[in-house]
Formats: sequence, C-alpha cells, structure tokens
Amino acid sequence: MNNYSEKANDIVRAVHLLRQHGMAVGFPMQTADGKIIFPVGKDFTLTADQILDLLERGELDAEGVRRLVGAQAATPKSARPN
Repeated sequence: MNNYSEKANDIVRAVHLLRQHGMAVGFPMQTADGKIIFPVGKDFTLTADQILDLLERGELDAEGVRRLVGAQAATPKSARPN
C-alpha cells in the first residue's frame, strides 16, 4: 500500500470479503484520534488497519476476527499499541 488511494481500495476490498464470509460490517466511523473503525458482527469493532492486517495474513474471515479480538482481550491495555 503505497498511497491513500490504494489503502482505501484495499479497505473496500477487505470489507467486501468480510461480507462474503457472512460477517455483518457496518458503516465506517472516525474516532476522535482519527482512526477509522468498523462495527463487525454484533460484538466487535475493528480499525481499518486491523482489517488490513487480517487481509494481508489471509485471516479475513469470522475465525480470524475472533482470534484477533480474543488476543486483544488477553493483552493488557497498557501493552497495546496506540
């Protein structure tokens, strides 16, 4: 991803793939610190960067989302990257 346009296209492609896997993905929102977030499923919220990371690792499906969220829940908040 070299530029904004490519990143935006990758995000759109990733969201479509999540939906093809049966995941409900809501409209994007922007946090106060500028991060783009998406509601995913009934219980999850992922940043655009997290979605792209899952895409790059080939884990962009319901199980990949669950693993990511589970790993975050097991990591103390102070140890998480901002």
